Amino acid sequence: MKFLDGGADKDFFNGLIYWLCRPYVALLAAAFLLLPSVKMLQALESGADFLNIGVSARASALGSAYTALASGSNAIYYNPGGLALAKREVSLMHSAWALDGSYDFAAAAFPMAGFTGAVSFTRLDHGGLDGRGPGRESSGGFSAADKAFGLGLARTAGGFSLGVGAKLLSSSIAGYEASTLAFDVGAVRKLNAAPVTLGLAVRNMGRGLKFIEKRESLPLSVSAGAAVAVLPTISLAAEVSRLVYDRRTSFSVGTEYGLTGNLALRGGYAAGTSGVPGAMSGGIGFSAGAMKLDYSFSPFGEMDTTRKFSLSMAF
Repeated sequence: MKFLDGGADKDFFNGLIYWLCRPYVALLAAAFLLLPSVKMLQALESGADFLNIGVSARASALGSAYTALASGSNAIYYNPGGLALAKREVSLMHSAWALDGSYDFAAAAFPMAGFTGAVSFTRLDHGGLDGRGPGRESSGGFSAADKAFGLGLARTAGGFSLGVGAKLLSSSIAGYEASTLAFDVGAVRKLNAAPVTLGLAVRNMGRGLKFIEKRESLPLSVSAGAAVAVLPTISLAAEVSRLVYDRRTSFSVGTEYGLTGNLALRGGYAAGTSGVPGAMSGGIGFSAGAMKLDYSFSPFGEMDTTRKFSLSMAF
């Protein structure tokens, strides 16, 4: 009789059970469950919300179930561990924002000497805002913007893709400015015995942004996800994410269907535990050689829809 050890033949389900029984998986699960309560009493809400928006049209179309799928240059945002799987690539994203604002992202990944490095730049322009005095009278207009400059480094070790990221954050509103450093860590694991990829990421670790006398915590998050290639043309992804200081947990699922060799349809659903209704998302992707063009649409509150366009090119 053969037991489920490293030398035994394993089908899809036996292979998955074998991997989930490894000691390090239990440690990762414990870290995911316990970390949200470490600093629960420090703050009820966090600032720097632009760090939660997302920078990939493909990821947005999949309901943001992307921690296990991140493998290109934009992995520096979702899961720096996925950078170890990236080729030499440049990616760009643009989205129109409320009040004539805009949201833009650019990243580049480049393998080097057994590692993969990456750089990124994110900017959210909030557009023109109207100032109001104590009596609701107009006091003129002002502007607000958020920016992040990031560096990432990743490599493959022991079957895992491991990565770290650092980013310099700055935020300005009506002449006031604040800046700080934040850090991300992540891991991706592709199973050998099954078409399954697992991902874990901890994002936005840092002191927070301080305006005048008040410091706002960063949106520290812990995300765990899995992706399954059901067929060569169909993939499924699922993810659970915890915003630590905001005390919110969200769940998301997504699917991607390759119609032809260069066209893909995507759909997703995201829901939270804070009473906010779930939201559907969708999109389409087109590839031509080394170039990929993606489009997504997803709800923005109850009154509007956010549309994102992403372009990536390997070289």
